[in-house]
Amino acid sequence: MLKCHAEVLRKTFKLEATVKTVTRIPVNFDLRALQIFAVVAEQGGMTQCARALDMTQSGVSQTIAKLEEIVGSELFDRTKRPIGLTLAGRALLLRAHKILDDVQNAYVETAQSGQSRKIGTLTIAMPDSVASAIGPALYGRKKSICDSWRIMSGLTPFQREEFLSHAIDMMVTDESNISNVTGLQRFGLMTEPYILIFPKDYQGPQELGPHLLSLPLVRFTSHSAAGYQIEAQLDRLSVKYPKRIEVDTPCCQLGTVVNGHGWGITTPLCLLQRPSLVDELIVAPITKGSFGRHLYLVSRQNALGDIPKIFADEFKEIVNEEIIPVLIKKLPWLENKVKVIIDDL
Repeated sequence: MLKCHAEVLRKTFKLEATVKTVTRIPVNFDLRALQIFAVVAEQGGMTQCARALDMTQSGVSQTIAKLEEIVGSELFDRTKRPIGLTLAGRALLLRAHKILDDVQNAYVETAQSGQSRKIGTLTIAMPDSVASAIGPALYGRKKSICDSWRIMSGLTPFQREEFLSHAIDMMVTDESNISNVTGLQRFGLMTEPYILIFPKDYQGPQELGPHLLSLPLVRFTSHSAAGYQIEAQLDRLSVKYPKRIEVDTPCCQLGTVVNGHGWGITTPLCLLQRPSLVDELIVAPITKGSFGRHLYLVSRQNALGDIPKIFADEFKEIVNEEIIPVLIKKLPWLENKVKVIIDDL
């Protein structure tokens, strides 16, 4: 009998030796806390994170404090401005990105199981000009790809914050807006030049220069990607125009110039927000110091399967089939100046 008991004990201990030790995850170490931590790190501060996630700053601060208590280390160096990551914070951020992306991948793969590529909700952000000119056609061609669409437009920096906080799935933006962000898929869409617009009765030289000081520049606000690009180019050209009027939408700029209150720098897509006004304007290329914007579709790496590539290809088809012909008909000199980007990044 003793021998039998010994055999039972031997087998029992052998079984227990094969069981892998599992580290219990603390209750407060959840995905929401991890997302808040990642957004604080990416945005460079708790105030910015609170704005991006629609939270109070104290709520963000309390979540980070609890997370630091759980892991037993400070995650941020608060003596720096903007706050920086500690060694522990950098280690956690590397894992956080993968965890958050894996969670989204799990959702997408589950939604796409079987023969269906359809997902529940898709949020895509675009500049106003793109949303107006291409958004409706994109929805019309690909509406079956998900149950619910959200097409967001507005100022690019705010869209960038929403995208980094995972509130937006995909974003159409100028490459300069996301050039310093890692872990992204980038798909080239199109390039277009910046152009000049003048009131119909304008009689001066149709080019940049000091002669335009007599007429106000109706400029895009520097909070917009277009406004930032335009101001940077004017600085490079050492051309200074007084700040008298700023707008944040192409429609407002076009209307202001048509009414004779100034001149503007814009893009062909922006003209399509009010195509009926083109005949009431003088539209000219920028010959000295020409520059343009390059639009890309960005998404988090592998977060949506093949959906971003499908959207990018459809976007370019719409540009070739519906946008470029309309622009060239109105302004023939735009031929070969507005074009799709062939190679994806």
